[in-house]
Amino acid sequence: ARDGGRRRREMAPEPDHVMRPRVYDELEASARAGLDPCAIAATAANYYWDETLNRLRAKLYDAPFSVRLLCTAIAGPEGGDALRDAAAEACAEFTAALPPGFRTYPNPPSSYHSTVFHTANPSDPRPADEAFIAAELKTCRALVAATPALHVEVDRVVLASSGVLLVLLNEQGLGPSPTDDLRVRCRAAFPDAPKKQATHVMHVSLCRVETAPAADDDAWRAVMQRVDSLSARLRGAKATLRTIWHVQEPRIAVCGDLEEGCVVEPMATAPTKQSEVKAYV
Repeated sequence: ARDGGRRRREMAPEPDHVMRPRVYDELEASARAGLDPCAIAATAANYYWDETLNRLRAKLYDAPFSVRLLCTAIAGPEGGDALRDAAAEACAEFTAALPPGFRTYPNPPSSYHSTVFHTANPSDPRPADEAFIAAELKTCRALVAATPALHVEVDRVVLASSGVLLVLLNEQGLGPSPTDDLRVRCRAAFPDAPKKQATHVMHVSLCRVETAPAADDDAWRAVMQRVDSLSARLRGAKATLRTIWHVQEPRIAVCGDLEEGCVVEPMATAPTKQSEVKAYV
């Protein structure tokens, strides 16, 4: 019995904040040799060219608002707005540095967020009526109200092999984040939620590469050097984030985008005690 207990302890998953640096290292290394063509093709299948708007547009889900999630808004006067604006500038510089023929779908800065938990996700959509969503909102409000504000710091900016440009965050001091505990509590509150969930990472998706023609080694090296320079610029930026959104998403991966029809319910985290206030600059 003692040996069995020891094996269970040895097999226990490491905490998210311990795993985060390793996952971030893997993401940073993943696109050094180029993007994954299968992942780019999968991304392209989620979009179409809107002739009226003259831009890429995400496809509608089969059932309206069958994808719903909690996510942390990258906004607020305590460094959140500044982080959002700096990330938007980095995204613009990245897209400008891509070789000819590349095409991206940029997320609007007002929608920047870090995913916490899906009550219904694209691979497991859950259509729901108004009463069901009202109950879900009530539960989410209670969960968020018991969550401390997030004191985040930019770890790095990376381009994943999937073609997504990401800002990767840590809790200041590299300890556990309120996001980690909130994910655990969400799983307990929504035991029938989709099995596939965000784990370990606290990431902000800035844009997705939708078209990626072949690029020679020198051109791709220049792209990755630009990503590295953007990462060096943003690394260490701090913010205190006090708003978590519940989002009903009508189109693929447009979370928080009001112009694309998202229904966004802002929820305030728990008030911060004066003794717990952290600097964000």
